[in-house]
Amino acid sequence: MRACAFTLAALLAASAVPAAADDAASQQALATALHMKIAQCWMVPADLPDHVQSVRVKFSLNHTGALDGSPSVEGAVAGDPATKAFAASAVRAVVRCAPFSGLAQLASYDTWKTVVVTFRRPDF
Repeated sequence: MRACAFTLAALLAASAVPAAADDAASQQALATALHMKIAQCWMVPADLPDHVQSVRVKFSLNHTGALDGSPSVEGAVAGDPATKAFAASAVRAVVRCAPFSGLAQLASYDTWKTVVVTFRRPDF
């Protein structure tokens, strides 16, 4: 397993009311927990060409933190085999790591029921 680089691109919990400091802290704790868990499961394909930079994976979770459906890659992956392999490795990481337990202690379910993670090409 190589060092990973990815970010929680968005937790789809948009609200009309500005987030309070406690909300920001709980979202940061949630992002950290998800990052740490997924990092353990991601095996980056070897010999990635420089043009492969990032891919976004969207997934939904049920109340227990189990996947609710299959993760999907957002945006076009095109016909490039290296980009497809990179995207497939990101999806496998999410599937491999599920279920994501303990999230309810960090934030409300509405905050983490749908997650979008951006997997970035690591600096080798």
